[in-house]
Amino acid sequence: MCHLTAYVCVYYNDQIYNTNEGTTFVSNNTKTFMVNKAITFTQLLELFHQKLNIEPQQHIQCLHFWGPIFELGQCYMYTSFIQRDDADVRKMFNIFYNNPLLPLVELFAIIYDNNNPTKHPT
Repeated sequence: MCHLTAYVCVYYNDQIYNTNEGTTFVSNNTKTFMVNKAITFTQLLELFHQKLNIEPQQHIQCLHFWGPIFELGQCYMYTSFIQRDDADVRKMFNIFYNNPLLPLVELFAIIYDNNNPTKHPT
C-alpha cells in the first residue's frame, strides 16, 4: 500500500481573517514539514507538538485547514475548516490531493498556554 506524503505549512498564534473574498491565515510564526496522509488526528497533534516546540503546559486549542470552496466546478474562494478528528484529517487530505491548485496543506494552530493564557509561543 502506497502512503502519500504532503508538505504541511502550519501558521500559529496570529490571525485568521474572514472577509467576503474568503479566509486568510496571517502569521510570522510558520513551520513547514512533511506529513504522511495516513496520519491520525492524534498523531498530527503530537507531530505539531514536536515540530513547533510546544511546551508541556501548552496545547493546541484549535486547528484549522485552509481549503477551497467550489461552485459549479469552479473554485471561488477559500475558507477554513476546523479539524476535530480522523475523519476531518482524511477529508483535508482528500481535498488537497484532488486540487492541483494547492501546493501544500495549510493549517492554522491556536496554541493555548495553561499557565499563561495570554502568552503566545515564539
